[in-house]
Amino acid sequence: MDFINYDNFLETEESPGLTNQIMYHNITHDDMLNGDGLRVVLWVAGCEHHCEGCHNPCTWDPNGGAPFTEWEEAEFWEWLDKPWTQGATFSGGDPLHPTNRDYVGKMMKRIKETRPGKDIWCYTGYELIVDEGEFKLQNAKGETFTYPALKYIDVLVDGRFDIKVRAADIAAKKKVIWRGSSNQRLIDVQTSLKEGKIIVKEEN
Repeated sequence: MDFINYDNFLETEESPGLTNQIMYHNITHDDMLNGDGLRVVLWVAGCEHHCEGCHNPCTWDPNGGAPFTEWEEAEFWEWLDKPWTQGATFSGGDPLHPTNRDYVGKMMKRIKETRPGKDIWCYTGYELIVDEGEFKLQNAKGETFTYPALKYIDVLVDGRFDIKVRAADIAAKKKVIWRGSSNQRLIDVQTSLKEGKIIVKEEN
């Protein structure tokens, strides 16, 4: 039986604590479908993309699901600390939905500052672009925003799920891993930031 470490309840400068609490739908662990290796995945509530054929439409409502309380936060850190857990994945919903950006960014910061051996994957329907030398995220309307916590992400899976592309992928027997349709990209964020351009991760 696993016991939750009481230390993970303590609110410190590194911990988001309970300020700007978000809503969530699930925490999965020993997950092999949402990034490389065994992972702990936080499925947040809130998504503005509403992609046709989305497999998680119940997560669109930012007020849906349940509050991500200190108990759930402690569970997340407990599973991340398992020696076999390679890293954390943020999915949903959309971790970069306006209601989630700040809290998720603080969690990413804490991971890199206190658990530097763990990697971070993030799934988003926004598209990463480079605009006049600055990395921004863009929605379907062309509206953009910057995300300071981007520097903590190792792999960003970006772009809206496209059911027509998915159908073409299946028809062509195209291997598409860690994402729903091949138009979505596996971006090597750290290399991209160093080189000042978007670098897509090679699929293994």
